[in-house]
Amino acid sequence: MKPKFDEIVNVKKIGTPEAGLNLGEIQMLVNKEGKKPANLDRDRVILFLVDEQNDFISPKGGLPVNGAVEDTERLCRFIYKFIYDLYQINCTFDWHNYLHIFFSNAWAYGKDCIGVDDKFHKAGEYVVPNTVITYEGIKNGEFKTTLPNAKKAINYVKNVDKSKLSAEKNTPDELRIWPYHCQESTWGAALEGELNNIRMYHDMVRNIKSKNYYKGSDIYSEQYGAIKTEYSDKDNIRLDILNDFEDPFLHRVYFAGQAKSHCALRTLEQIVEYYDDRPEIINKICVLEDCMSCIPGFEQATQEKFEELRKKGVHFVKSTEITEL
Repeated sequence: MKPKFDEIVNVKKIGTPEAGLNLGEIQMLVNKEGKKPANLDRDRVILFLVDEQNDFISPKGGLPVNGAVEDTERLCRFIYKFIYDLYQINCTFDWHNYLHIFFSNAWAYGKDCIGVDDKFHKAGEYVVPNTVITYEGIKNGEFKTTLPNAKKAINYVKNVDKSKLSAEKNTPDELRIWPYHCQESTWGAALEGELNNIRMYHDMVRNIKSKNYYKGSDIYSEQYGAIKTEYSDKDNIRLDILNDFEDPFLHRVYFAGQAKSHCALRTLEQIVEYYDDRPEIINKICVLEDCMSCIPGFEQATQEKFEELRKKGVHFVKSTEITEL
């Protein structure tokens, strides 16, 4: 007999440090139900999740996204509803070193100034979050990098700024300094606990191991999208992730993530860009648009980019309106 949803997921704990049951309790629920092996699926349906981590979902996280707790509840209910139909649940993880090009301790003010926080800062102090580092600012002595390879860091900023001038390219708008988040092996970098419950339950019932993909480990580049860094002088396409889309038995990929305006959007753009000449793959992608939220201020730009992706064949649906996969 299938356990009730609230035996697996405690919606009141979503986004809290108390979220998540232990493996033994999940296993006991599975033993009551039995298994339906995923390898028997003739048409495979994958759920692809981008950065569903505590730092983005929890109000106590390092970079919380407003609405992410409610998004996660809908996502958990979607998984529960289609537990026997989902072949695999694969997740990407933002995974950063404490010393990273978009963290405060990677840059210092080159001159005394008033920061974006409207406070006075002396030359040599670390810049505050939400500061935008520009190549022009570096040349004018406003910012200095503290990263070990200054030439590499400055070259990244130079190329990011240059890429802004080309509107047709899917490039970042700027090098923005973010609050510390998703530092490797911390609670903030972990998959949200209640979502992890339902994913673990799915894996056991379907007798399959989901995949984890880690991104953002290069300290000299931002990496919003899971497929490649925002700028690199090397070919760094993540073919291991793209292999999920190459499965000859793949029927559909359902897609969600946080934040909708950044890592989820960029990942989706990069996948569509890679398969630009293969519309049959793009047509398999269904975005669960009610299972992710934007960072405030980016709503309109995100919606405009979603419309572009829709025109290229990506489907956008509400998880609550889906009756079959």
